[in-house]
Amino acid sequence: MKPILYSSVPLDRAHALRRDGDALSRLGRHPDRLVAPCWKDLSLTGGPSGPLVGGSDAARLLALAEEVVLLGLRGDAPVYAADLSAVPPDPDGQPPRLGLEARWAALKAVGGTLPAAEAGILAYARALILWHRRTRFCGTCGAPTLACDGGHMRACQDPQCGAQHYPRTDPAVIMRVDGFDDSGAEAILMHRQSAWPAGMWSVLAGFVEPGETPEEAVIREVREESGIEVADIRYGGAQPWPFPSSLMIGFSATAIGGALCPDSGEIEDARWFSRARIAAEFDDGHRTGGGGPFLPRPETIARRLIDSWLDGKRD
Repeated sequence: MKPILYSSVPLDRAHALRRDGDALSRLGRHPDRLVAPCWKDLSLTGGPSGPLVGGSDAARLLALAEEVVLLGLRGDAPVYAADLSAVPPDPDGQPPRLGLEARWAALKAVGGTLPAAEAGILAYARALILWHRRTRFCGTCGAPTLACDGGHMRACQDPQCGAQHYPRTDPAVIMRVDGFDDSGAEAILMHRQSAWPAGMWSVLAGFVEPGETPEEAVIREVREESGIEVADIRYGGAQPWPFPSSLMIGFSATAIGGALCPDSGEIEDARWFSRARIAAEFDDGHRTGGGGPFLPRPETIARRLIDSWLDGKRD
């Protein structure tokens, strides 16, 4: 199977260096420093050396950035995320080209086409840059915050408050429910949402609520969205999802009761699909050509859960 998208970040995150001012200063002058730029909601892709910009271009981008984050080290070279959102678009209204042989793209649209390591670095960069944009003011007292620890913490500037804010990750569960269709054949529960492309079906998902374990969230979300009761919950991997800050935690579960009754306020439709039906009706070619149903992209945790079942595996 393909690696799960955004799960591969081939960097030493250099935690020990983040609070060392002298080390950060030395890294900032490193001749081989690399930069992963972001502009508004776009990431730089398609360059001759992948998503990372080096050399004199790296120095120029760091000087233009309104926020810089140390992502970690690749070998001895520091790798930074740089927020260039304050740079105006080009006269033709397009994102700033900045003299680079690359293009800006929405990571959600192109991530699956990139090498796993590149996609992982861009997801990591995007998540931290978006967090900085959303944490410019203290959530405790409303005062401005300042980036610290190489960009991995923001400190409130009100001396009477001094709250420290760290990047957040919102846990979500995504689960394959195993059961039987009306004919008695082994089947899995999949659903559609109206916002999805026509023809796309996937497994159920939802956010973990306060005071809840992921396993409890699986039981609750399946019941709320489909009316099905589940047990025998098994972990099946995870996928970072920086849109803006989620972690998709994968599970499989076994249906033990209830009646299929999709929640129309949450989903468009939900049905049981046997292996034979998926083989006969679903085709990845429908994703671009239309004309029939298709599953999530092969590199997603959703597809990993489905393919595992199609291969006869329990988890």
